[in-house]
Amino acid sequence: MPVGTDWELVPGLAVSQLVLSCRTVWVRCVNGDLARRYGVSDRNPAGDYWKKIPGNANWFTVTPEDELWAVTLVGGLSRRLTKLLPQTPSRPAPSGPALGGDDVDDEWELI
Repeated sequence: MPVGTDWELVPGLAVSQLVLSCRTVWVRCVNGDLARRYGVSDRNPAGDYWKKIPGNANWFTVTPEDELWAVTLVGGLSRRLTKLLPQTPSRPAPSGPALGGDDVDDEWELI
């Protein structure tokens, strides 16, 4: 069983909330921005970098399956919508949806 011996500063963001799923570290920045930590593993527990995701929140949580839920800046409840992308390069199906810049507006669903 791992035992912590010290604290290591993870640079990059001013954070006001931290949430964890089974696979991911998520944070809410002091300005309400949300970000995910990439590269976290057993061999690299601090990870490699933060990537901000679209949207702001007063508070948020994550399920063990990485589903994000947030309380918006005006008090609404939102759930982040996700899309599964293929892990190997392949040609998209002619009738399949494409992931593009217009998808940013569809990333949060107001509940």
